[in-house]
Amino acid sequence: MNDYHHAGAFVVQFRTVTDFECGRVEGRVEHVASGQTAHFESATELLEAFARLSRSAPVDHKTFTARGKA
Repeated sequence: MNDYHHAGAFVVQFRTVTDFECGRVEGRVEHVASGQTAHFESATELLEAFARLSRSAPVDHKTFTARGKA
């Protein structure tokens, strides 16, 4: 059993202008559990979006633990 569950899962979609080698990162991130999304135009904004979406969509972790292997 592990401690992973969809409450901590995100989907990240990068725009075609993204160039990791040049440090250009743009796209959209979605919090799986809540469905909330945010757009970002830098790696810093992406990390800020992770934090903001995690805080704004609290999930009852007991629910996931009670189900077993969530």
